[in-house]
Amino acid sequence: MPYVPHADEDIRQMLAVMGLDSIDQLFDHLPANVRLGRDLDLPLGLSEEEVRGWFRCAAARNHGQGELVSFLGGGVYDTVIPAVIDALVSRSEFLTAYTPYQPEVSQGTLQAIYEWQSFICRLTGMAVANASMYDGATALAEACAVAVHANRKLLVVLPATLNPRWARVVRTSMRGSGIQVSEAPAGPQGTIDPDALKKLLASAPAGAFVLPNPNYLGLIEPVDDLAAIAKAAGATVIAAVNPVSLSLLKTPAEYGADLVVGEAQPFGIPCGWGGPLLGFLACTDEQKRRIPGRIVGRTVDNRGNNGYVLTLQTREQHIRREKATSNICSNQGLNMMRATIYLSMLGAGGLAALGEANRVRIEALRTRARAVAGVTIPFDGPVFNETVLRLPKPAAEFRAFARSRGVLAGIPLDGVAGCGANDLLVAVTEKRSAAQIDQYGALLAEFAAVGGKGK
Repeated sequence: MPYVPHADEDIRQMLAVMGLDSIDQLFDHLPANVRLGRDLDLPLGLSEEEVRGWFRCAAARNHGQGELVSFLGGGVYDTVIPAVIDALVSRSEFLTAYTPYQPEVSQGTLQAIYEWQSFICRLTGMAVANASMYDGATALAEACAVAVHANRKLLVVLPATLNPRWARVVRTSMRGSGIQVSEAPAGPQGTIDPDALKKLLASAPAGAFVLPNPNYLGLIEPVDDLAAIAKAAGATVIAAVNPVSLSLLKTPAEYGADLVVGEAQPFGIPCGWGGPLLGFLACTDEQKRRIPGRIVGRTVDNRGNNGYVLTLQTREQHIRREKATSNICSNQGLNMMRATIYLSMLGAGGLAALGEANRVRIEALRTRARAVAGVTIPFDGPVFNETVLRLPKPAAEFRAFARSRGVLAGIPLDGVAGCGANDLLVAVTEKRSAAQIDQYGALLAEFAAVGGKGK
């Protein structure tokens, strides 16, 4: 059982009902040769994740096969998921994902959605958030459509530093709509080039400018300057964020974003081969009637009790064909519940500690990589969660080399934001231990020394 919610008093009461004196008596019927007969030989003072790691290592020793250690990122991250999340979200009353229309029988679900929206508003500094979106990429495409419809300028500017998969989704979504998409180039530091952006926006009126922070390379963009340039040109600013980073960085509201989107998968949702995911979309008060999806509001009934209802938008708003900004009306209910439980468990202090843990670990990996001859860090600005390493040989070769040793080394970046064949995107989350970061550094050193695939 991965999660046992019973306190000592709960256990005492259960044993009293059964007429037993101890938990051990529950297992008296089992033969002695199948019982351990002693406490587990666990070190003292371990966290939940460290206990899991201890058992994984024990299983690897017994079966001769270790667990793959992941340094993959690029929008989906291998993170610590507390056992309490699965224990709570698997309750039967949470398993219906669709947004409820009948508030008189759906107060629990509606309140959960309201709490999720409140978390997103607090994280982003925005006035309104919707129930949820399919994923971060589709949330961005929807935000671009909202921005273009709001100011009637049929051009969306995407930076070269945006997640390339998100950029493809936006381009596909805009196809056939009359909305054009252009790209703002990256500068030599791996962030958006402000001068090039200014020239681009001066040459054509843009309805939306997408500002990723951190960007796809893990770098922190100069958000104040870029947002000011976009706003001076009359473009709506859409921030695309890693929500974990908001525990350390400026909120999008602080640098003037009009809409905010992101991927909430790091909030208690497993990688699952790239899904399922959980997009979010938040906005200023001015944009609240244009955003897609469902919005839950809190009111008071005729007895003075709190009540939760769908608000601001009609059900039919999203099925008006060409007049609709979107046809998305479902929400990712079960994943939203996971993320809400996760944030409730962490609290503000826990979220700040999580962000700091991510920052410390990626800096530890950068320090370890700098010590390896032949490996460089081409973009040396501040980063969050991930960094670019420039290797002495093609990144695809190192990926195969590391995979044969039980490590998923990262994502090759050839052709992304000016990167070449030797550039690798490496992610480090709170789940990676100091020993695993050292192991990664040792693999880099071994690869640089032998310089080859399969050696």
